[in-house]
Amino acid sequence: MWTKKAIRLFGVLLAVALFAAACGSAAETTVAAADDATEEVVEDASEAVSDDDATEDDAMEEVEEAENGDDSHEHDAEEGDSHDHATGIEVDASLPTPGVEVEAVETDTPGTFLLSVSLENFTPTPENIDGDPVDNEGHMHYLIDGVRIERFTDLEIEVEVPEGEHLIEVELNSNDHQAYTIDGEPIRAGVTLTGVAPAPEPDVVLAASFAGGEVQLDGADRFEVSEGDLVRVTIASDAAEEVHVHGYEIFVDVGPDEDAEVTFTADIQGRFEIEFEQSGAFIAELVVS
Repeated sequence: MWTKKAIRLFGVLLAVALFAAACGSAAETTVAAADDATEEVVEDASEAVSDDDATEDDAMEEVEEAENGDDSHEHDAEEGDSHDHATGIEVDASLPTPGVEVEAVETDTPGTFLLSVSLENFTPTPENIDGDPVDNEGHMHYLIDGVRIERFTDLEIEVEVPEGEHLIEVELNSNDHQAYTIDGEPIRAGVTLTGVAPAPEPDVVLAASFAGGEVQLDGADRFEVSEGDLVRVTIASDAAEEVHVHGYEIFVDVGPDEDAEVTFTADIQGRFEIEFEQSGAFIAELVVS
């Protein structure tokens, strides 16, 4: 659109041109100047119209983007995830309803649990993973606090639980990795488990075995550590005995069916004997300095 200023200037110049024409050839120079000025005004006005149009076009584009939504992030997320767990497959109401139950037992490793899964109307099909979905078959995922951790198809799996209390769930998934749902909710079963902090790695390890009345060591029978070191002693024996760490007054049972293992901080300086308490058999000398 022409601005009001441009319109007024154009009118003034047009009047000047008409006046010059009426005065004859002496005013030709004035008329030419007026024509040049008129062209300049027209160009300025055209540029103003173009700018207004561009601004209007930009505004229209912004409105369209606002109406359609900015889905660039969504596309990026989809391209970065080859498995689509988000959509879900609603179970066909005419088919038997799949179900899952889960139990957990802590293993010998603190913080690690064995999950035992019971399934109903659902068949694990490892051979069809990444294939087309087939009703009531697929695989499972276990989740920690709602986050998928690992896919599996066996009815048992060991799970390492982080320190603290956490919800561990098992979810039923189709061959193409979508969660089976009922009324939009994933089919899951869960238990609340408590994990522990991982045991620190020892600075020094003494490993020994006792067989036929003789002690065998992995290394010398005298080992030196610095005060404050974490020491681990592991001993196997073919006879029932009791391992005694003198000075620290640590006693650990050992036998054919149970190895002795103890971890402690060497916070007392000196020389200390490690022996079998019943037989008095010498195992090693611990030197803390």
